[in-house]
Amino acid sequence: MAAAPAGPWGGVVLERLRESIAKGWPSGLTVLTGDDLFHLDRAQRALLEALVPNPDDPFACTVFADVPVAAGELVGAARSSGMFSSRRVVLVRDAALIQGDPEPLTAFAKAPPAQGFLLIRAPKLDRKRKLGKALAEAPRLLVFRAAGEGERPALLRVVAALARDHRLELARGTADLLLDVCGSDLHRIEREIEKLDLWLGDAGGAARSVDPAILRSLLAGAALLSGWELSEALLTRDRAAALEAARRLVDAGEEPIKIVGGLAWRARTLLKAKAMSEAGAPARDVVTAARAWSQERELLRGLSRYRLADLLAMPARLLGADRALKSRSIDPRAILEQLVFDLIPDTGPGGP
Repeated sequence: MAAAPAGPWGGVVLERLRESIAKGWPSGLTVLTGDDLFHLDRAQRALLEALVPNPDDPFACTVFADVPVAAGELVGAARSSGMFSSRRVVLVRDAALIQGDPEPLTAFAKAPPAQGFLLIRAPKLDRKRKLGKALAEAPRLLVFRAAGEGERPALLRVVAALARDHRLELARGTADLLLDVCGSDLHRIEREIEKLDLWLGDAGGAARSVDPAILRSLLAGAALLSGWELSEALLTRDRAAALEAARRLVDAGEEPIKIVGGLAWRARTLLKAKAMSEAGAPARDVVTAARAWSQERELLRGLSRYRLADLLAMPARLLGADRALKSRSIDPRAILEQLVFDLIPDTGPGGP
């Protein structure tokens, strides 16, 4: 199986991998790469579960995890077989551990033994180096690309499936809220779902329903939610909520410069959405441009409260706050509060 960086996102690649495993995974070299570490991790797990039925068998699998190893040594381990196990599986947790000329890897990929499997995890491949080039040319290169905006429906299905694994049923808008707060970081979303599971407690094996209000209660006061609430407050033009969220972020130890970066991101999406709206673009396209899928009503209402001139002035104000944080000895909280006052006027065209 081969894929290119511009190919399908990681969830699709994982499903195709599982179909191939069911038919029998061929011996030889397999390389797992890409920035979707969530599905890359699951692909690695699926391969090991299929190739190493008994994880307690010390002769079936060798893992190189911490110490540098020569390419020739890896191939030697993958080619060896003993009286206790005819199949040999070798896993390299990080391609950066591999040293020396990659030629043994290339030769192994071309002519692997019948029961020799070499799995190399390489999230980043530098194709300008000999090793990166050799791994990129592996006959089974699995590229796990992080989800883009177009994969949001698929991401929502993944979030719902993760919840079901913990006997949680997400009510309308809950999965959207998780994606809005955590982005497409499925590892982080999984951790939040695990916390929900523990927080709600056992229900005698029955599924438990989770709505956005329950999720907000769990995240209340956390920097994770405060960052989202600050972005939402700018979107809806709510100065009081923005000030409160910014203060909570500072109190939680969030770096002020990172808070400004989050505001800058939201300001850019708002400006793009406002320009599209005034140009007569469909509401659905405007919502997608602002990445406000779970806040469509709030976004459209908020856009009416901003003039285009207000939004065009935001980049200069954000730049000023950025420079002030980097060059002055003023209390960062004061700089952030002034920025909120500058970005969100007390009243506007559509009312407060």
